[in-house]
Amino acid sequence: MTSIHATALSELIAQHDGLRSIMDHCEDLADTLDARPEGDPEPLLREIAKLRAAFDAHNKFEEQLLRPALLEHDTHGTVRVERMVEDHIHEHATVRSRLTSPTTEALRDVIETLRAHLDAEERYLLTSKVLQTQQLRTD
Repeated sequence: MTSIHATALSELIAQHDGLRSIMDHCEDLADTLDARPEGDPEPLLREIAKLRAAFDAHNKFEEQLLRPALLEHDTHGTVRVERMVEDHIHEHATVRSRLTSPTTEALRDVIETLRAHLDAEERYLLTSKVLQTQQLRTD
C-alpha cells in the first residue's frame, strides 16, 4: 500500500470515529427528548443535520478511495469490484434517506444500521490483508 493509501486509510478511520461521536450525541439528545417530550427538539434536529453532512462528506471521500483500493487488492477483477462499489453506494443512499426519520425510535434504528455499516467497512474493506500489505511496504 502506498503512503497515499495509508493516509487515506487513516482519514477513513478518523471519519468513522467522528461519525460515531456524532451518533453518540444524537442518541444522548434523543434520550433527553424522550425523557421530556415537551422539550425542544431543535438541538437533536441540528445534530441529525450535522450527522447527515458528515456522512455525505465521508461517502464522497470513501467512494473516491474505494474503487482504486479494491482494484489494487482484489484478484477477481473489475466486474466484481464494480458490483461491490455499486452495492456500497446504494447502501449509503439507503442510510442517508433514513436519516430524515421523524421519531427518536426510527433515529435509533438508523443509527444502529449505520454503526453496523461502519463496522462492516472496517471488517471487510479495511482487511488485515490490506493492513499487512501496508506494513510490509513501509518497513
